[in-house]
Amino acid sequence: MKNLGAGTWIWGTALALSLAFTAWYHNWSGPLTSAEVDAYVEQLQARSDGGDPAALRDLRSFLEADDGREFVMLNVIKLHTDPQPHPQTGEPTDAAELMGTYSSAFIGRLFRSAGHPVLVADKIGPFVDTFGVTERPDWTLTSMVRYRSRRDLAEAATYEGFPGAHLFKTVAIENTFNFPTHTRIQLFFSPGLLLPLLLFFVASLTHLVVMVRRQRP
Repeated sequence: MKNLGAGTWIWGTALALSLAFTAWYHNWSGPLTSAEVDAYVEQLQARSDGGDPAALRDLRSFLEADDGREFVMLNVIKLHTDPQPHPQTGEPTDAAELMGTYSSAFIGRLFRSAGHPVLVADKIGPFVDTFGVTERPDWTLTSMVRYRSRRDLAEAATYEGFPGAHLFKTVAIENTFNFPTHTRIQLFFSPGLLLPLLLFFVASLTHLVVMVRRQRP
């Protein structure tokens, strides 16, 4: 009975943590409504004093086509090679340092809504098997960032602290292109599956240790 009681607490705790993580990590609110899309786009228009009409149209189109699923944003970036003026002090600052300031602010916000980097990789060589393009910027790095939903992307874009952080990004980057993707093939565990598996693995080991100790004379 004692072992059963210990097991109940161990497995119950693992199950509760797993359910709590799953509830947080996945989108349970469904796709964006038309009213939500209008509200987010209006906020961005007001904040950017109209902004880039084409960019806002593209964003609206993406939000309106929301399927409620997670997605991964692909980013390809070329940082300035020369120091750039710091947005706050005006001092010449390395572009990587400026980008780091932006990333710290944005990724911190993203983590709170279950978003996270999937991949960050530096370019280490020339173009290979590349054709059909007229320009080949000397890209610096590429990254893939997971969003729980398009609603979270809209929330991040309209976050009150975003404009100040985003300024560091625009100063640091010379060229970039970005587009959202849905994963077709994935050869590694996502946190949504990995963490519950780890919790149950730890629970099984803990339960085994408890049983062994209690069976000792």
